[in-house]
Amino acid sequence: MENKTGKYFKYAIGEIILVMIGILLALSINNWNENLKNNKLEISYLQRIYEDLENDLIQFDRTTKLAEERNKRVLFLEQAIEDSQLIIDNSDYFIKSIIYANYTFRPPISNHSFEEIKSSGRLALIKNEDLRVSIAKYYDFEFNYSQFDFMKEDVQLKYNEYSRGILNQEQLNWVITTYYISDSKSGISEKELDDIYQRFLTKKEFHSILPQVFESKYYMIEAMDDSNKQAEKLKHEIHDELNIISNVKK
Repeated sequence: MENKTGKYFKYAIGEIILVMIGILLALSINNWNENLKNNKLEISYLQRIYEDLENDLIQFDRTTKLAEERNKRVLFLEQAIEDSQLIIDNSDYFIKSIIYANYTFRPPISNHSFEEIKSSGRLALIKNEDLRVSIAKYYDFEFNYSQFDFMKEDVQLKYNEYSRGILNQEQLNWVITTYYISDSKSGISEKELDDIYQRFLTKKEFHSILPQVFESKYYMIEAMDDSNKQAEKLKHEIHDELNIISNVKK
């Protein structure tokens, strides 16, 4: 009986050890699978943020060029107040500038990937803490910049108000319908052009808002330059991290 009891005891211990080994192996495999899944998610999120940054950079460049072109129109209008010959030599540019010297907007950044990571509580999947902080700072930086858009919008609203009446409805329709046609001709007569110019000269409030419009776009260009630098820096950091992850996997 003692021998049998000893054998059963050893057998039971062996069974327990086997079960524990099985549990440990299962946990190890589960952890390995979970880590593999998290690694794939980390790479996917970093790649998506990288692509978002590339899109942001395109938008920043486009906005900068647009603001620079708009400011050329603002300067033209300011010069035209003192030099009527500019109107005669560039009548269509003058008419279009009355409308398009104003509009410039700060493009919304592509933050869908970041918001998805943040709202799902998966930000910790990005294991590089410094990179994680850099990503959060970039999106905070862009959000804080966007909070001052109301100042630019106020200037644009005043511009629209003060320029009202310089062009009649037919002339407005021509400007709007030929937005993408740079060499389109208005076909207005010298008399009509002179009438537009005279109405333009009487709009003193409109003249007074032009420096503010220029300044608003100047700050927009500076902001786009800051945003561009931040996006480029973060893009390089993500690129380096993806390379490190790729090398570790090898």
